[in-house]
Amino acid sequence: MYSSDKILQEIIYLLSLNNNRMNLLKLMKELYLIDRASIDERDTSVSGDVFYSMPHGPVLSQTLNMLNDLVNNKWGEYLDAVDAKYYPDIQVKKDITLDRLSVRDKTYIKTVSEQFKDFTPKKLENYTHTLPEWVDPNGSSLKIRYRDVMLALGKSEEEISAAKQEYEKISELSRLGA
Repeated sequence: MYSSDKILQEIIYLLSLNNNRMNLLKLMKELYLIDRASIDERDTSVSGDVFYSMPHGPVLSQTLNMLNDLVNNKWGEYLDAVDAKYYPDIQVKKDITLDRLSVRDKTYIKTVSEQFKDFTPKKLENYTHTLPEWVDPNGSSLKIRYRDVMLALGKSEEEISAAKQEYEKISELSRLGA
């Protein structure tokens, strides 16, 4: 389930591993790859966001919307968009407690950051275009379902069904306030 507070902490932790500043395009690709790694291992994402194929690769939809509108949302207290050549750089303006991130979440973030540290935004975009679940939206956007990601990662129908049932249980508990 998407938590604005948790994804903000995820972004700030990822930025802290990159001198507190990253190009928006690269940031979005790494956030997607973090979720993909988590889905591969735990059948669930770190962010809980919805994925879309966009011309420059897969993105976390709600996260991108928040980052594109920092002046009008609570993330603007902690993050700033700085003009850059193509896409803005996102930088940490104010630190935050990382109490919503598990040790495992931080491991995914650190691993992806290290794996792609030397990639330019364009090189990372090109890499994400090779992922089987990404489909060229021809200038628009197309939803990427968790099922699509799980199939691309080689998950069986049984694993996908079990993950869906687990997610529904957690969602129901969350709605009940448990």
